[in-house]
Amino acid sequence: MLAVNRLTVHFSTRRGTVQALDRVSLEIAPGEIVGLVGESGSGKSVLSYAISGLLDSAARIVEGSILWQGRPIGPIRERRTTRASIAQIFQSPRASLNPIRTIGRQLADVAGKDKVRALLESVRIDPERVNHYPFELSGGQCQRVGIALALGCDPELLIADEPTTGLDVTTEAAVMALIDDLSARLGMATLLVTHNLALAAAHCDRIVVMHAGQIVESAPVASLIAAPMHPYAAQLLAAIPQYARSAGDLVTVPGLLPDLIGSLPACRFARRCSRHAADCDESPPPLMPRVHDHLVACRHPLC
Repeated sequence: MLAVNRLTVHFSTRRGTVQALDRVSLEIAPGEIVGLVGESGSGKSVLSYAISGLLDSAARIVEGSILWQGRPIGPIRERRTTRASIAQIFQSPRASLNPIRTIGRQLADVAGKDKVRALLESVRIDPERVNHYPFELSGGQCQRVGIALALGCDPELLIADEPTTGLDVTTEAAVMALIDDLSARLGMATLLVTHNLALAAAHCDRIVVMHAGQIVESAPVASLIAAPMHPYAAQLLAAIPQYARSAGDLVTVPGLLPDLIGSLPACRFARRCSRHAADCDESPPPLMPRVHDHLVACRHPLC
């Protein structure tokens, strides 16, 4: 359904050129839930905006393409282009809604008045709240309205960018259960963008790990959890309490993400990696299959 091929995106700033994405490749099949995981600042949202056509005009496409149903689409939305088949929900549920318009009017702008009540019911909000304003709803309810807005165009692909940010654990579970249900019932593909590897492991079919604008590993959930191959993916996994035998087994990923302005090593994880060797700096490691559909971009993978 969606194929991102070696997408490289730079942004021009006063400080210099930000090398936000570096040869990123990603595929999503119909009905599949793919988790895009990485630290804050790794380029996850930039990739999601490129797919949705929401990149800022300061963005420059250096290389690569985005194919939707086999046809190329631009990462910056054209004035007359409608991307009704691709919908996105954003990180801050309340900030993504217009505070001075009722939720009913906002839904009607997207889907028409006749669909408003059905959309609210589909995300488990009482249709009688159609005339309420966003400030009258909880954070979880605002996120559900955001999902309803995305569903108003009957999308084939839903991009959920940190959909549980700022929500309590109970509300987070309810929102994710709703996304799971909609994906299964409507056959809708979903790209879940999150820094929470445990959340992705619980809800996705496949996980793509991103570090500093590079895809470093891509694998089915069971395969990645059982045997991560890239040192970064292994360290992310080791930092999750659910996968640690004791508190003493928990570790943190050393160092910080590199500054994406200026000279960068071929492997952007090199300065944080305990397996770094001289050949890591020769050229960027390609994303290659190691076993079946488990791909890794590393000169010295763990297995």
